[in-house]
Amino acid sequence: MAKKSKVVREKQRQATVAKHAELRRELKEKGDYEALQKLPRNASPTRLKNRCELT
Repeated sequence: MAKKSKVVREKQRQATVAKHAELRRELKEKGDYEALQKLPRNASPTRLKNRCELT
């Protein structure tokens, strides 16, 4: 079972990914990688972990 701090941190990451998803998509389409690097690191969906919701 994951510690509560890990679960809370993961939920914050999910919120950050959702918040910046549209902007990330626009920047990738433009090819503006400098602006993309200025976004928070946790805004990338690859940073999310699949965790069991029951435990």
